[in-house]
Amino acid sequence: MTNAWKAGAGAILIALPVLSQTAIPVREEEILSFIHETYHYEIAASRLATKSSASSAVKNFAQQMVDDHSAADAQVRTYTSGHGIELDSLTTQLDRLSKERIEQERRSRTVGSATGEWAWTWERTLMQEDRRDDEELAKLRSLSGAAFDREYVHAMIDGQQKAIDRLTDAATEDISSDLRRLIHRAIPGIQNHLEMAQAVQATDAKE
Repeated sequence: MTNAWKAGAGAILIALPVLSQTAIPVREEEILSFIHETYHYEIAASRLATKSSASSAVKNFAQQMVDDHSAADAQVRTYTSGHGIELDSLTTQLDRLSKERIEQERRSRTVGSATGEWAWTWERTLMQEDRRDDEELAKLRSLSGAAFDREYVHAMIDGQQKAIDRLTDAATEDISSDLRRLIHRAIPGIQNHLEMAQAVQATDAKE
């Protein structure tokens, strides 16, 4: 997930202008992008785990993640297609709008102010979130065996918990009933993966 407001990482929910080619509010598009990119990142990490893990438990969990997230992402694609959203280009469009908003934020604040508060808002948050998943995948690629297992399982636990928290919050937003239903369908699967990852971590810790 190499995007703002993601588990992540992510993707960050940002109130931006509506994209020109669709009537769907940007807030809703960001939620959809977050879900899609979360699945995308965790599928990539889990595919690495099926090859690099030294644990049969981790490999089995990773394959389950690949299978479940692939099926769940297919549901997201069905949803976006039915609502006239081009999912593959959505993240790029949102990233562009985010950068424009960062520039607006920079211009509207006094750079070098006493508190430096501006540096901790748009720019800092987005830059950190945008790098997180790429950095994690790069780290995983550099590891193998037990070290890989520890890092992968930790990343999945952290990612599932953040996704649950953010999607739970998103479901309380002023969003369409269709998107709220999609979120409510996604959360139980993510919760199940969190519990699976925690069980794998506990099992490996005993060995």
